[in-house]
Amino acid sequence: MEIKSDIPLKGTAWNTAISNLSEIFATRTNYSLFMLCLSIGVMYDKRIESPEENGEETRSVPRNVISNNDNGKLDFCFQAAILSTLTEKITEEQRLELAFGEKSDFNKVSFLLSFANFGAEKLASLVGDTPLESMDNIKNFMVSTVEGRNLEIDALPIDELDIFDE
Repeated sequence: MEIKSDIPLKGTAWNTAISNLSEIFATRTNYSLFMLCLSIGVMYDKRIESPEENGEETRSVPRNVISNNDNGKLDFCFQAAILSTLTEKITEEQRLELAFGEKSDFNKVSFLLSFANFGAEKLASLVGDTPLESMDNIKNFMVSTVEGRNLEIDALPIDELDIFDE
């Protein structure tokens, strides 16, 4: 994926995440948080096109940082997102062409950023009073997700629950 400009990280959630988690993600903070938030957004299959803003400074992921550290990760995330999302109403053929085709007018960065915006909201909700508390909240969130205990994602439909009133 060719990145022609910096990726803007706008809004309250991004400002909260970057400001409060920079001690934890000390190396390439904005890039690391962007990739984590992108993964969270794709995992939830939720997008936020225009995040809530309250006049915060716009942060960004510099394109040279992406070029130097990406190694195909953004392409992989795009392929996973476009092939699995229910947020885009396109055919399977269109999905395959976008995921694996050579050229397209589709704005891949904007598409991925909308997933990352949702992930930033989720990550900002995990910020604690101290860096240690934030690390613990993020760890618990990740562990519960990996183990299938994140009920926001892995909720059972009510008709599948075996509840008897006696």
